[in-house]
Amino acid sequence: MAGMNVSKRQLARQAEVARNDEALLRAARRVFARDGERASVNAIAEAAGVGMGTLYRRYSSKAALYERLLVLSNEQWNAAVQTAADHPDPWQGLQDLVIESVEYGQGTLAPLRKLTSLPPPTADLASAVDRDFEALVDRAHACGGLRGDVTATDILLLIEQLGRSPLVEQIEELGEDALTAEARAARRRLIAIALGGLAAAPHTDLPGPPPGHHLLTARWRAVS
Repeated sequence: MAGMNVSKRQLARQAEVARNDEALLRAARRVFARDGERASVNAIAEAAGVGMGTLYRRYSSKAALYERLLVLSNEQWNAAVQTAADHPDPWQGLQDLVIESVEYGQGTLAPLRKLTSLPPPTADLASAVDRDFEALVDRAHACGGLRGDVTATDILLLIEQLGRSPLVEQIEELGEDALTAEARAARRRLIAIALGGLAAAPHTDLPGPPPGHHLLTARWRAVS
């Protein structure tokens, strides 16, 4: 019985560590995107709802935490590119890639690369994935879906700019699920507008209803 109790305590502790780590990474991404190089570990710990001791037990420094975010971001990008490359319609695969990457927040960490660099294995993988992405863009051109004058760099910059929009994060802080859902739908609509600009022959309707003006004004309300 004692061994079973210890095992249960260990499992509970492992679950708590995993929750804290997820909260730290989610908060760190948000704070880094908002504050850039000025982001402090104090602000990250506060946003995650954990103590400084918890943060430092997992990450020895702000640079170590940022490096972990870079690795995770590259893992997401790698998986998204490979999924898009496997799609039978290169243009649809590229559109799905843009949607997923904007909603993930790809590109929001790029301006902070001076804090640290990717570990060599991850950096090598990133270079290979970039080549796969360029090949996907070439196939999207060849199938007639992507307009001919759009480059891979254009699309990467578009993902970065759309991913840095603070609308959803600002609305989430209000703690209203319905309003957050509206904000996410508004972001998806903007992505669709951008994708329409990339298309050689846009013909799809925009998803969902037009966003309400209250999404702009709600962010100025004090958080209760």
